Amino acid sequence: MLSCLNEATTMPYSLNDDIHYSALAGFKGIEIWVDKLKKFLEKYSKEDLKKLLDKANISAPCLCAFGGIVFPPKDIFEKRVKEMEKYLEVGNFIGSKYIVLCAEGFGGKSFEEAREKYVLRLRELSRILESYDIMIALEWFDELPPAIDIVKSIDNENIGFLIDTFHWYRGDGNLDNLRKIPSDKIFFIHICDCEDLPREKLEDKHRVYCGLGVIPLIDILKILDEKGYRGYLSVEIFREEYWRQSIEKITVEAYKTLIDVGLKAGVEIR
Repeated sequence: MLSCLNEATTMPYSLNDDIHYSALAGFKGIEIWVDKLKKFLEKYSKEDLKKLLDKANISAPCLCAFGGIVFPPKDIFEKRVKEMEKYLEVGNFIGSKYIVLCAEGFGGKSFEEAREKYVLRLRELSRILESYDIMIALEWFDELPPAIDIVKSIDNENIGFLIDTFHWYRGDGNLDNLRKIPSDKIFFIHICDCEDLPREKLEDKHRVYCGLGVIPLIDILKILDEKGYRGYLSVEIFREEYWRQSIEKITVEAYKTLIDVGLKAGVEIR
């Protein structure tokens, strides 16, 4: 598997700094935070970004994150897709393979109605993304079985899952549900640990570095390995305590703790 840093982990810092220090720490990939990309493009071009990535010898496999696609009226959907395409063009140019699409639950509808809407909208979005050679990694925030049903119903090779260890743990923490995901539908992984709190009280701010909390990351990595997953493990942490530290300290700790958990799981992470 491949090491990656999601830029939320270094939220106060710039895309330029994130690329430099992530590569210096040892990461093979950087998951680009779209708001940081937007700010970068106010001064620089996609060509400048590619030069930065190439110089650092680090990839940018995924753009994070987009949302508000499934349930809005068609005119709002089209407006958001048009806005998204500016970043898809950049992603295609720098070699990004995925975008993170945030799920929207059931949108106040029955599961059957919501599933129908997901199928229609994500198939439509996928057709647009084909022009950019980019696939959809759907990030689900609740229990996984309904999402597995939805993705199977969409039946599109360009639509799969982003599994976030925090959201999985907060959703139900059921390892068997991870095992139920078809191997070819696991596109990307957000990895972190979290504090020992009741699930209903957990918030993003309770995320911590890998191995410092209660999420069974070793078991998760073993399941991913058994399923043949060889993609990116992207460290995503929203923690102000970390954000107040130097970017060098954040990136080094994020990388070291990720590698340590991989060693304990017997899984090679580069």
